[in-house]
Amino acid sequence: MAERLTLVPSIVAAATLLLSGSSAAQALTDPTRPPFELISAAAAVAADPAAGAASRSRLESILLSSLRKGAIINGQYVPLGGAYGMATLVDITATGVTLKTGQELEVLQLFPPMDKPAVTPGTSEKPEKVAKRP
Repeated sequence: MAERLTLVPSIVAAATLLLSGSSAAQALTDPTRPPFELISAAAAVAADPAAGAASRSRLESILLSSLRKGAIINGQYVPLGGAYGMATLVDITATGVTLKTGQELEVLQLFPPMDKPAVTPGTSEKPEKVAKRP
């Protein structure tokens, strides 16, 4: 009888261990990792910066300080006056940069322009709410 009492918990423990092993095999993903498209684009630019400048350039950050001025374009730091592929960084503002290739200028904006509907002063888009009193 004592053997039977120790046999049942042993079987339950073994079954629990076997079943829990398959559920713990799920891979965890990093929620802060950039999307795959950005990683593959940065890898392509790192392999061939000239091709990256010819393709769609993406302004990621602008660095303005008293010590240095530059921008991060497709993951590559480019100082003011420095080269990015075949282009040269000729101007930096708080919201964008200008790249020059020969006689052609390309302006990259940090934030894409937003289309806002025009609102005339003194009018509101929503009607005023009137509070009802009991």
